[in-house]
Amino acid sequence: MRKFIIYLCLGLGHGHVFGQQPAMPKEAADLLKRAEKALAGGSTQFARAEALFEQALALAPDHGELNLRMGLCQLNGPARYKSLPFFLKAQAAMPEMPRIDFLVGFAQQLDQQWDAAVASYERHKHFNRSQDEQALYNTADKRIAECKHGKALMAAPVRAEVRNMGPRINSPQADYGALITADGKELIYTSRRPTDPDAELNKETLDHFEDIRTSRSLDGGWGASQLLPAPVNSAANDASVGLFNDGRTLIIYRDKDGSGDLFESKRVGDSWSEPTALGPNINSRDHESSAWFSFDRQWLYFVSDRAADNVGGQDIYRSKWDAAANDWGPAENLGPTVNTIHDEEGVFVHPDGRTLYFSSKGHNSMGGYDVFRSRLENGRWSDPLNMGWPINSPDDDLFFVLTANGSTGYLSSLRADGLGEDDLYEVTFLPDMPQEDNLLVSAGSAAPVVEDELPSTVLLKGKIMDLKMLAGMEASIEMVDLEDASLVARFKSDATTGEYLVALPAGRRYAMYVKADGFLVYSETVEMPPQQRNMEVDLDIDLKSLDAGSQVTMKNIFFATASAELHEDSEAEFDQLQELLTKNPALKLEIGGHTDTDGSAEFNRKLSEQRAIAVRDELVKRGIDQGRLSAVGFGDSKPVADNDTDANKAKNRRTEVKVL
Repeated sequence: MRKFIIYLCLGLGHGHVFGQQPAMPKEAADLLKRAEKALAGGSTQFARAEALFEQALALAPDHGELNLRMGLCQLNGPARYKSLPFFLKAQAAMPEMPRIDFLVGFAQQLDQQWDAAVASYERHKHFNRSQDEQALYNTADKRIAECKHGKALMAAPVRAEVRNMGPRINSPQADYGALITADGKELIYTSRRPTDPDAELNKETLDHFEDIRTSRSLDGGWGASQLLPAPVNSAANDASVGLFNDGRTLIIYRDKDGSGDLFESKRVGDSWSEPTALGPNINSRDHESSAWFSFDRQWLYFVSDRAADNVGGQDIYRSKWDAAANDWGPAENLGPTVNTIHDEEGVFVHPDGRTLYFSSKGHNSMGGYDVFRSRLENGRWSDPLNMGWPINSPDDDLFFVLTANGSTGYLSSLRADGLGEDDLYEVTFLPDMPQEDNLLVSAGSAAPVVEDELPSTVLLKGKIMDLKMLAGMEASIEMVDLEDASLVARFKSDATTGEYLVALPAGRRYAMYVKADGFLVYSETVEMPPQQRNMEVDLDIDLKSLDAGSQVTMKNIFFATASAELHEDSEAEFDQLQELLTKNPALKLEIGGHTDTDGSAEFNRKLSEQRAIAVRDELVKRGIDQGRLSAVGFGDSKPVADNDTDANKAKNRRTEVKVL
């Protein structure tokens, strides 16, 4: 998916642009023709073309045209930085050749020779004053600005280590499009490596087809990657472009009818569903290339080059989920603060609920695509910040994703230490850095600004079990904001294993509800402190059936101290009980009130009874027949923990419901 300079469209024909050149040896000229014919066969023929160029250069090592052609070959190959010495030799042999200064500058920029590249681009501007028929050669001013940005970014590097992920993940072919589950345990990505020695080539691009692979994090690093089975991978291009943070909903890019569309596949156990196309508000007649869900799955962010409402090139859009239509709603462009007249790509939405990462050729890129970050603040996107050196490089840096705790990121890039073409890299943000040393650079200038904070999230994970069958099960999980009883997120556990995983913004008090037909609703209070970055909550849950005698504690019913007055934060819990009783009209419940041992036994009995009655009366107000409900006060007679600490006393102060 990396954008290449097209070798055959550079307009550098034989003879008329090279000035007086010594005659090329016939054998070298024959090798040159064979090399260029090999290049026309696509990237799979690059090694053969390179070898033929090397043979020709052995016969005429200083010949300008041969060095130029070898430089162009490298510029379109898996190691673009290798082009510089050949362009320099071509420049020495043919200093008056149009465009050679630009090509030298381009190669110097890729090699981080910022000042030299600026000088080369300035020479190109001086000697090529007219508009070039090839748009690439009219971009010297932009590239000079990129070099200045690159120099400033390298002078103030961010405290991060960028490491090639090695041969277990990468291959000599292109590897890109990293997706990561919120807990950082599973990696899904795209590769163009052949699936077998006789693998068919794409007739349009002469490349191997894209396939989706996966790897698991092990104690010793990442395990060897494996192809995802059908129906995720097909005979055509299949690319990984988006993932819900639980790792169970995958967004796939596929070529269809000449344009790129986005598809969705869901995982149950180890199996993936047949990919289904996203709706017409997402897929258009144009090209949609990447997408990501918001943490609550209420928004889908995606990249498209559609003409409607376009800032320029590929832009980032978002669409809100329409529950009534059971589809994504109309798309809206994120606007000129995020999008530029140049291309944007590789959108990723962090589960903190407000941070957007994306790649752009605009803003203050140091060359090609750079990774940027923007935050949604009071309904507006902040000016994008360049993620800095060494995360970004002079070449394309794309498809950046981040674990929920913000400590580790992944991206694809083409760098000198790569195994070939694009490789996947792991970014480790170094801990305990002084705030003044943690610099990102604003999109508007090269002046450094202090990063305000890392993403704040809490990771919640575990298993849902059928207590009766002692097996994992599918259940609906809802996270509700206790402050206003609003639904924050809804997702499901795996139907085979019962596993669930979700990352949520910190700084809220959530009510967690786990529900399945034929079972009592399970409730939990989940406290998520603000500015929390590394908190993980492991919570395994046993669901209890609606059989007589089953009982659960309703953990989100709250009372004023030493009172039967219900707190307003209890509203979400009553919504759940009302739904349970409405769906199961034959169900009868005993509501049991319990206290700790503070106060006399008689006081506690009366208080617990009054609280049970208050719960019953609230349900009756909501339309539940009082005959289906009984209220009993047990006082402090049935503790579930010793009354020796405040935490244990809080466990004993509870409201239980029991199936009658």
